[in-house]
Amino acid sequence: MGRGQVSGLDLELEHDRVELVSDPQTGLRGVIAIHSRVLGPAMGGLRLTRYPGLEAAVVDALRLSRAMTLKNSAAGLDLGGGKAVLVDDGAWADLALREARMRVLGRRIERLGGNYVTAEDVGTSPADMVAIGHETRWVAGRPTDAGGRGDPSAATARTVFAAVRAGAQVHLGADSPAGLRVGVLGAGHVGSRLARTLVEAGAEVLVADIRQERVADLAATLGVVPVKPRDLIFADVDVLSPCALGGVIEPRHVGLIRAKVIAGAANNQLADPALADALDAAGILFVPDFIANSGGIIDVGAEVLGLDDQEVEHRLLEAELRLKDILVRAADSDRTPWDLAVELAHERVARAAGEADTTAVREEIHR
Repeated sequence: MGRGQVSGLDLELEHDRVELVSDPQTGLRGVIAIHSRVLGPAMGGLRLTRYPGLEAAVVDALRLSRAMTLKNSAAGLDLGGGKAVLVDDGAWADLALREARMRVLGRRIERLGGNYVTAEDVGTSPADMVAIGHETRWVAGRPTDAGGRGDPSAATARTVFAAVRAGAQVHLGADSPAGLRVGVLGAGHVGSRLARTLVEAGAEVLVADIRQERVADLAATLGVVPVKPRDLIFADVDVLSPCALGGVIEPRHVGLIRAKVIAGAANNQLADPALADALDAAGILFVPDFIANSGGIIDVGAEVLGLDDQEVEHRLLEAELRLKDILVRAADSDRTPWDLAVELAHERVARAAGEADTTAVREEIHR
């Protein structure tokens, strides 16, 4: 896909490869974006959600794949960044059609020859990975009885909880989340697990989700406080944890957010990365999302890298220490955690690319 083929897109991102996926027989529409393969095969989950059009899906894939380069690099994984997104047209509830579409996607991934490895993400599941796996070996996150490591959401929730805890310690002086008010935006696999862990740690938890039945279930089982999604971003909480889709923090929100720490699971939480500086100026600690949510890719990436359970545990512990170190170093300097985290990711890619000067690589990935 060359420049100018999709109206309104800034394709100066210089992705390694971008492929539109369309199958008239099944109605499948989507895109596979490979941002970088410097560190290894590009890896990132498969997202299924509604988009106003294919162009919006492409833009999302470009941004998400770039974020995966940052995430995989900062996590110390020998994996590049990639992402696949599929357009939800309302027909995915038909299980036979869903499997047929996933198999079409699997054939497209197989044609990429191992340059992109997929796994589950928002809207997809280990069962979907089984369907894809009928057509390609380049898939991870299948159920354990199908030879995979299963749903990585527990590992994601683990590092997000560590991010909340570290943010509270460094920025609020709290020894633990106990007694803090935490708002969890999104009650899917990761958000619901995080809410449970926070309640068990003694936090007062507010939860919002567009699917009200999810919130009702958590309220009944955990005693969380239900909140409307449009209200939670501005709620009177100590910590805000975005765990749904990205772009939830916009420039107009900065002066209205009452939370002092933002630490969540969603990718690309900031509508513009420059908002990290604006939040810092407003006294709000933003824990870089690609550091906070790295547990999932560490877990599922183990299938591709051949890591055993002991090594996965070691790397998850390293991830927890890494995010705490970034927050402490930022607090002791005049730099933001975002800046330090991006620098960490860029430097590793630059070294792998054999670049003596990391400036060009940093600007290219960050663009």
